[in-house]
Amino acid sequence: MTEQERPQQVRVIESHVTSDPNPVRFRAGDTVGVGHHDQVWTAYVWGTDAAGRSGWVPEEYLEISPDGHQSTALRDYDSTELSVGRKEILDVLDEVGGWYLCRTKSGMSGWVPSSSVVPVEPAQQS
Repeated sequence: MTEQERPQQVRVIESHVTSDPNPVRFRAGDTVGVGHHDQVWTAYVWGTDAAGRSGWVPEEYLEISPDGHQSTALRDYDSTELSVGRKEILDVLDEVGGWYLCRTKSGMSGWVPSSSVVPVEPAQQS
């Protein structure tokens, strides 16, 4: 999905509560351990950051070594998921493999599954 196709804002239609209290975080250039691909969210691989935190990481954010066990981060990443309630309007910052990176009106950023939101039409955007 290109930036032009990605909605600028979305409305939450199904509440989402984060289940990961210890998100994976890394910066461009960091070494990230790599494991298996997710069976449902196939754009994601199991990654482990330098602090030992593990979780799902968009494969496109990594340059995976030939041995398939290590990678170099191509960009900064934080796997924090947003806890959001129905009818909230979120700004969309990125989209990867069925998840949107969003920002709330209060400035908090994190990921929500695209199945929990719908695009806000330009005339409805605030």
